[in-house]
Amino acid sequence: MLEAVIFDFDGVIVDSEPLHLEYFRQVMRAQYGVELTNQQYYDEYVAYTDAECFAKLAEKHRIPCSDDDIARLIAQKTALMRKKLAESIKPLPGVIELMRSLRAAGLGLAVCSSALREEIEASLSLLGVADLVQLIVSADDVPAGKPDPAGYNLTRKMLAKTLGSDLPAGSCLAIEDSPGGVSAAKSAHLAVLAVTNSVPADRLSQADLVVESLTAVTIHTLRRLVGP
Repeated sequence: MLEAVIFDFDGVIVDSEPLHLEYFRQVMRAQYGVELTNQQYYDEYVAYTDAECFAKLAEKHRIPCSDDDIARLIAQKTALMRKKLAESIKPLPGVIELMRSLRAAGLGLAVCSSALREEIEASLSLLGVADLVQLIVSADDVPAGKPDPAGYNLTRKMLAKTLGSDLPAGSCLAIEDSPGGVSAAKSAHLAVLAVTNSVPADRLSQADLVVESLTAVTIHTLRRLVGP
């Protein structure tokens, strides 16, 4: 029986993946003369945390990068993201309506994302839905980002405490938009609905159901994926 839904953030709640790509690109170009194409980002980096993405880009291009260097790159990108999100943030189709219906039905609702906590919290506030989300697990909370299942395992454990009840993996469903995110959720033994906001459906085939948009997704859709 469905008891909780865990949303990814970038590419599921907000259309922010193009912004992440643009500012990874700007920072790497300015600092190291490195180019990052759309295909490279969506094929190789889309589910990673900022730290993992910068580290992997540095490794790929054989650029020596210390932890302090990575922190500096993240700070530059975060400043650009914060300004742009405040100017132009908007929810993806159907997500706000789905979140409201889930909470109205008494289901648990959390966000598990490789984004930074401050970006998630600021965006949810700007969208007017911060009160709907009972728990956020971000890149700041786990040692490894997706496809590692650590984020989803921690989210389920912490959400169970928030709800004051047992929350077995079989009672939870994740909503994702990337292969790495789907893999992380499946490795945590969650049912997964994937939405093609970021990559084509054939790259999300590990999910239990793939949809083009959340506009037609209802609680009944999600309950069918989890079972009785």
